[in-house]
Amino acid sequence: MARAPAALRLVADLAARALATAGAPRPGDGVAVAVSGGADSVALLHAMHTLAGPRAWRLGVLTVDHGLRPGSAADAAFVAEEAGRLGLPVRLLRLAPEELGRHRGAGPEGAARAARYAAMLAAADEHGWDWLATGHTEDDQAETVLLQLLRGAGPDGLAGMAVHSGRLLRPLLRVQRAQTRACCAALGIRWREDPSNQDQHFLRNAVRARVLPLLEELRPGSAATLARAAELARDDRAWTAELATRTLDDLAGPDGAVLACEALAALPLGLARRVVRAAASRAGHPLPAAAATDAVLDLAAGRRPGPVAWAGRERACRDGARLRFLPA
Repeated sequence: MARAPAALRLVADLAARALATAGAPRPGDGVAVAVSGGADSVALLHAMHTLAGPRAWRLGVLTVDHGLRPGSAADAAFVAEEAGRLGLPVRLLRLAPEELGRHRGAGPEGAARAARYAAMLAAADEHGWDWLATGHTEDDQAETVLLQLLRGAGPDGLAGMAVHSGRLLRPLLRVQRAQTRACCAALGIRWREDPSNQDQHFLRNAVRARVLPLLEELRPGSAATLARAAELARDDRAWTAELATRTLDDLAGPDGAVLACEALAALPLGLARRVVRAAASRAGHPLPAAAATDAVLDLAAGRRPGPVAWAGRERACRDGARLRFLPA
């Protein structure tokens, strides 16, 4: 058997290190690889195929045709052909308009992303694949951090994406986009380009095409630095989330739906914010944004009247000396 090209070995090695640190997948696990046909996902496919044998992973390929642009069917056919060359099962998922409509509140990009993940996870369940691996790279991580900064996100948002999150795996978060393209070129693969990625009306595309290249020109290695900042933020988030959970248990008990206002108001502000978000999650509500979180704290401190609403409905109110999260 021919030795794998050096560019592929590099990507596979970086992916292996990331997955080993994350502790997943385990030997014998099933992994669905999400492949769009772009260089990142194609490099991911070949890297996972390189790693799978010694680890007894059961690989499959998922590709999604949104049906929103010309050429999407050809992209799906390209993915199916590539999976076939590797001897891997492939499942083509076509999204119906109503599937996108279920997530329309998230905007066009958000709706497509939410519908895509829902369909892929459902397909993974059908085929007995434990994990879903995506081709997000170090450059994607840097873009995410910049976008979160522009949105005024706190530490949780700046933590960006994790290699292991629920059933999702992102093995290439330590791999540069240039390295995935070099991998495909070394394999002789002409990957597919999604024309919508060039539309700079979308903020992420503008950050990718204009902001990150400028940062790299001014400070080479900026993408790696931003990705490192996200890793540090995730480390801090891990222990502060644990502290918030313990504090919530002390203040409210197991259900977390009722908190003593005086005790909550006495906490350091950063911890109090995390406790409110943890309580909202435990009560079954969507996480409140920064403004809604501070509004809940103002309510507990008596600085504002009435209930606090987010995500389209009232979710927290004051009941005498207690802060109560309404039934989800």
